[in-house]
Amino acid sequence: MSRRPTTAPSSPGADPTTDIHRHFWLRHIRTGFGVLLGETFVVMVYLGLTPHGAHRAVLWMVTTTWLILAVISLLFAPYLAAQHWRAHFSATWTILSAFAVGGVAALDGGIESPIIFLLFLPVANAALAFKPRVAAACGLATLASAGFVVAVGPDARFSGDGALVLFGVLAGVSALSVAASFNRIERERRERILSEKVATLAATDSLTGCAVRRVFYERLEEEIARSQRHSHPLSLMLIDVDSFKAVNDTYGHLVGDQVLAAIGAALRAHSRSFDLVGRLGGDEFAVLMPDTDSPAATALAERLRLEASAGLELPVTLSIGVSDIDRSTPTMEHMFDAADFALYEVKRAGRDGVAVRPAVPRSPRKVRRR
Repeated sequence: MSRRPTTAPSSPGADPTTDIHRHFWLRHIRTGFGVLLGETFVVMVYLGLTPHGAHRAVLWMVTTTWLILAVISLLFAPYLAAQHWRAHFSATWTILSAFAVGGVAALDGGIESPIIFLLFLPVANAALAFKPRVAAACGLATLASAGFVVAVGPDARFSGDGALVLFGVLAGVSALSVAASFNRIERERRERILSEKVATLAATDSLTGCAVRRVFYERLEEEIARSQRHSHPLSLMLIDVDSFKAVNDTYGHLVGDQVLAAIGAALRAHSRSFDLVGRLGGDEFAVLMPDTDSPAATALAERLRLEASAGLELPVTLSIGVSDIDRSTPTMEHMFDAADFALYEVKRAGRDGVAVRPAVPRSPRKVRRR
């Protein structure tokens, strides 16, 4: 039977964690600048309803600048979300928006301006995406902005005109923002641990503890690409449990499962730390051996053949076929076919052995024998 892959593995080098982070920041940047756009629209409506207030020309210039920057940032949100400095960019804009709101409120009459209530938005935004220390910095920036509004307003005294109430509410909201950030970080940590556990379970055969077929194929594709890129050797080992059907028929499937579990554990225990042991299905196992040429792979296969079945109570033997990467045809299918061919040489010779089919460079003029 052939172990040729029946499904195409995912592209090597793909990092799902990076994609998750990029999508998170794309969503956050769009939300943040969408709120800024709405905030700007509200201020413009307010300015339109109060055309005779103080500093209207300056305020219109500031809000127009806000509008342009918000639109540009929304248009370039995918680019911004893909940059390593996206968190710093978002935090900087949040802090600057707090001071911008304070400046506009100061021009509009100080603490009596309704624009002052927009100071709560940067604090709320900080709780959604930033770490606690960044959320705290945004809260302090908001308090500093409120302090600036009070200091330059018509009445700079900290009296009962609302200043103390404003500071108290902003301080409370800032504290809640930091607490919410702590809770979000903890929740994300637990979700990440759970996701890692789920991914580990999905990648591991529950009976033998070996990598499942899909994961083994993906890793093999990655190692082939790495081998080609750096000209490193790469070998593959295919392993069959000899006469496993007879074990099931004689002792039952429960004993058969125990044999497979023991062999899988032994293969993992006696392989090297950088090798990958996989279960392809049934009694078929495979070992991927990076940075390993045919002689070293053959020696390892002999050791595994002897040690993997040594601790079993039943007289179980292993047949192993070994292949290495062919530089003229560096594909997963070719490596599996070569290892399959070597494995069946062992089967024809009476089982319980190792055969190797090393890569042989072929010229275009040479006809392959059948």
